[in-house]
Amino acid sequence: MRKTHPVNALKKLGIGLAFGAATIMSMPTSALACTQIYMGKNYTADGNTYYGRAEDFGKRYLKHYGIEPAHEPGFKYSSIESAFEYTSNKPTYRYSYVRDHPSNWMGRTDAYSEAGINEKGVSCSATLSTSYNEEADAADRIDEKVGLGEYSYGSIILGESATAREGVELLGRLIDDQGVCTNDQIIIADNNETWLFATLSAHQWIAMKLADDVASLNPNIGSLNYDVDLDDPENCLHSEGIESMPVEKGFAKYSADGKFDVAQTYGE
Repeated sequence: MRKTHPVNALKKLGIGLAFGAATIMSMPTSALACTQIYMGKNYTADGNTYYGRAEDFGKRYLKHYGIEPAHEPGFKYSSIESAFEYTSNKPTYRYSYVRDHPSNWMGRTDAYSEAGINEKGVSCSATLSTSYNEEADAADRIDEKVGLGEYSYGSIILGESATAREGVELLGRLIDDQGVCTNDQIIIADNNETWLFATLSAHQWIAMKLADDVASLNPNIGSLNYDVDLDDPENCLHSEGIESMPVEKGFAKYSADGKFDVAQTYGE
């Protein structure tokens, strides 16, 4: 599968990339691999944070830019990549988007909001494809016919979230309930916070607030080690069973200092 479009063009890389960031899981599944980038404001010439993604899916893959209007309560999100559905219980937010051209999705105009920003200032870049290891697959297998996936991530985040944290929490609740149909990483941001969200298995996920003094260049691989505290909800949100499930199934991995190792547990 292929994933995201950059939300912002990175203006300056003159300071150099300080590799220290990122996240979780696995390995690329093909030579056509996307590249996700994050640059904390401490490393940019203008003091702004930049993030986005290059989509390495093919020589030419048509996109279109548009504005999704606000909708009344009862608006339904659906997908043709899986049986995922979600109905909003409140008015949705207006947002701009970059989407795949409808010709790539059976004429559907709502497919795959890869990048955009809504009227509340929440933006996202979706998605970086990743994968999980055989033990995680056996314990919590992803069913590609059901669950949330790249077709709907961006639309859900932008249509429903007034803050980046709200977007993280909503995705987490939907995955707890319906699972996912693919392994992915997404970046969600507002003016105050930038979060890296990663799906680890069918119902396990993690999100980390990215620091200002961190930079990451991530080419379809999610196993770069990141020292996270699962008991720090200010900076790390996650599924309830992120550690207990692999402990119960016998494949949990720990670092030398005894801390649960998310990357080694779930990643290839």
